[in-house]
Amino acid sequence: MLHFDLTGNAAVSSNSISREVEERLRLMLTLADPTIISDLRTNNGFDGTKFNIFWDETEAYFNEQNLLAVDERRHETILYMPLALSVRDLREIIMEKLYIIHGNPLPFTIHIPSEEWIRLQFCPTNAIATRSIHHTGRFNVKFKVQGQLLRKNSDDAHYCAALFRYLREFCIKYHQWTCLISADDKHKVPIGEDVAVSTGVRNRRSMVDQNSTLAAADHDFTKLSLTPSVTFFISIPEDIFGSFYDGQVFVSYKDTTFEPSSAIRHSTEFLNALNIQYEHQVTPPILCLYTDGGPDHRCNYGSVQIALIALFLQGDFDMLIAVRTAPNHSWTNPAERIMSILNLGLQGVALKRNQMSPESEALFETANTLDDIRKKAQEFNELNSELIESIANIQDMLNNRTERLVLKDKKFKCHGSASEETITKLFEKSIFVIDPTLKIDETTQSQIRRHSALIEFMDTHCHARAYSFQIKKCNNPTCPYCKPIRLPSQEFHDLSFLPDPIPSQENTDHYAAFQSVYGTETTEEYRPTYMQSQANAEPIPKSILVVGKIRDYIDCEDCKKRRCVYSDKFLNSDEQQDFQQVLESYSYSCGAPIFPDDHYLKEVVFVRTRINCDSPIEVLYYSSRKSGNYPICYYCGESEGLVAPPESLKQRFKQIYPLCEMCIENRKGFHTKGEIKTNGRASKRRKT
Repeated sequence: MLHFDLTGNAAVSSNSISREVEERLRLMLTLADPTIISDLRTNNGFDGTKFNIFWDETEAYFNEQNLLAVDERRHETILYMPLALSVRDLREIIMEKLYIIHGNPLPFTIHIPSEEWIRLQFCPTNAIATRSIHHTGRFNVKFKVQGQLLRKNSDDAHYCAALFRYLREFCIKYHQWTCLISADDKHKVPIGEDVAVSTGVRNRRSMVDQNSTLAAADHDFTKLSLTPSVTFFISIPEDIFGSFYDGQVFVSYKDTTFEPSSAIRHSTEFLNALNIQYEHQVTPPILCLYTDGGPDHRCNYGSVQIALIALFLQGDFDMLIAVRTAPNHSWTNPAERIMSILNLGLQGVALKRNQMSPESEALFETANTLDDIRKKAQEFNELNSELIESIANIQDMLNNRTERLVLKDKKFKCHGSASEETITKLFEKSIFVIDPTLKIDETTQSQIRRHSALIEFMDTHCHARAYSFQIKKCNNPTCPYCKPIRLPSQEFHDLSFLPDPIPSQENTDHYAAFQSVYGTETTEEYRPTYMQSQANAEPIPKSILVVGKIRDYIDCEDCKKRRCVYSDKFLNSDEQQDFQQVLESYSYSCGAPIFPDDHYLKEVVFVRTRINCDSPIEVLYYSSRKSGNYPICYYCGESEGLVAPPESLKQRFKQIYPLCEMCIENRKGFHTKGEIKTNGRASKRRKT
């Protein structure tokens, strides 16, 4: 019929059955009455009345939820909030309503269908798929789903996987004395101002009205947001083959503006969650943490190490082990699996803050970034308090939705985020015991090194690695920091730091078993990125390879590129004379030392040796003010035929290195450094 209407092709039907079908189709199109078409899926199942009371209550619930519609910002379609988090959640909601009406337990005449039979009452997601014939279409509701995440690789992925296995086997070995926590922050949940804004979670199915569009206003330009933090208390199995995805989940929704994620805030919230989890029992003497590699969890950051020490001292643990994932491998964190469940509570939710006073609204309107908002809030206390109050109902609503979520029959728990007063109290009651001069906002590695007492504590009690940080009581009665041990004496005597993964002697492609290395002295020498850095490291002190210690330049005999000559101090006249004599006696090539092994200047004057003739010019060359410095091409070292960079690059980058015409012909581009910050973007190095 459609082919005939579009093309005018009036070919005769091949048989009487086709002719009859065409006549009926022509009649249907002429009448334009949808009621003459029957969906045969309504005949699926049985016609019994066993579940009618449940279906009637479900229908009433769906009709009630349709009142939650809000207008979308960009289109004329309607946004309907999801009717339930999942089929299980819908089943529990209807049962709760039946309990209210008929009492608990329910009368024997009221029957509850299974989750699968409830799901089959919905409209199918794809009406032409084979599985759609099993749906009855009783309710004008269906599921909608979107999205999937990608992963990146890391050179240390295998190494970190072995380290995580060591951590799990350690927890199994000491399971009766150990608490294992997996923690992570979810992406920010945007909060709208003039219009309700979607949370951005679209990669899970939601039950929505069949005729509605699951959509929401964009969150491109929102100023406020919440950061969900997950603390997952893992139930430690009896062996390594057991599941590490069972336990109690705690969630807090932090105000991104006034409660930004930080290491010390995480430690404070860990302590709060521990107090709730072990409210009626003794907190285990060993605490193990597994997190991703964000700046608030990176084990080699001074701020993270200080926060872990504070948690160790305040919690009175005999041992604390913090391990992080490999870069770009946060998906290996058990807490990441909790995120997929948490998405059920966040999906399809559109958030909008409450209005503040006209004065605060005017101040808020002039603040475009989080820093601007914080500065305004410091100047005007009313803005601070009113902003917090304007999103309080959103936090309550999300807490309510989250506490309806379940992980293996254990309901999620929500707790408040740590206040500034609680954080300061934790820091002062713990770190001040070691060094009362340390400030909470001065905890970088360089700043920590100025505090001798803190360094002494870390040297005697801590074990720092790239992917782990461990603290253990010294069990010295005279130690002013450690309280008496809580473990049995023999168990504490056998307690050792978590070992570093080392290759197996039987198969070097795999790491040794935990039992064979636990209790032995190990190092990070087999960490892949460490091995690569050692292979590429210059055999020269890093303190010398700086722009201020460039003393001269030398040209490669083969490629003619200029290389920098370094020395810790200025050469005296005799050393300068001997240096010039060597230059006249020997020819230099990229990657080779200047002096023979027996020359006394070999330990005084240096050039980089981890380079070759294909290596570009050192970036320090362009910052040097040494006489004889002139612009040369970054790639080939030519000083002629240099091309002026375009204005578009000058507006985007702070440093643009010279480029010659020949390199452009060889499809080279300008090497740039230091992207100029715009709209809050961080500086980064980029090659264009």
